Amino acid sequence: MSQQISAIDRLRTLPEFFHGRELAPRFQWTSKEVSQYLYLWKRRGLVQGLGGHSDVYANMMRYDNPHWEKAVKMSMPSAVLIGIDILRGAGWTTQIQRCPSIAVQKGASTYKVEHFTVEQRPESWYAKVRNEQGLVQDTVEPNYLFLPMLRPAWALADMLCYEGWGGCGLHPDDLYDDEMTARDEDDWQAACAAFNLSAPFRKPLVELVEPSR
Repeated sequence: MSQQISAIDRLRTLPEFFHGRELAPRFQWTSKEVSQYLYLWKRRGLVQGLGGHSDVYANMMRYDNPHWEKAVKMSMPSAVLIGIDILRGAGWTTQIQRCPSIAVQKGASTYKVEHFTVEQRPESWYAKVRNEQGLVQDTVEPNYLFLPMLRPAWALADMLCYEGWGGCGLHPDDLYDDEMTARDEDDWQAACAAFNLSAPFRKPLVELVEPSR
């Protein structure tokens, strides 16, 4: 029983997310003891791993609904939110992804994780997105406070560039233009040029939607 109380007391001192490698110096444990405690904590549902070899764990005892974006930021600092979830949040579609998508820079640390679909993007992609202001600068979305995210038009352009209609999980008739603004149109034109989208896509946003209405 004392070991159980000791384990819980130790967890109470840990933050929402932590690296497994932090435990040895913090608690004066050997690497074997770290592995044993993590195994026992996971088995009892007291911690949950981000996945893969990320070595990042959520402290489920103190936080029953952790912000997994924080864990992604810890393990993959280059992560950027992309994909359908951004369009759904903007009111452009009602389609729902199984889990959100993130882009991670090629050559950087990348892990297969449970809560996100991970896609790789080259350094040039990051340069284009940053130079052309393709990222949301401020957001009130509580789940997205910890990761940068593409602006909706840039998210759509990225999906079409890498996967095309259908492959990206959307077809033209899945889009709605009610919430599209003049700023979105400017973003779309900038994104089309940055990603060098082919001619069929390089038309005003509203024309991507209307033919299917």
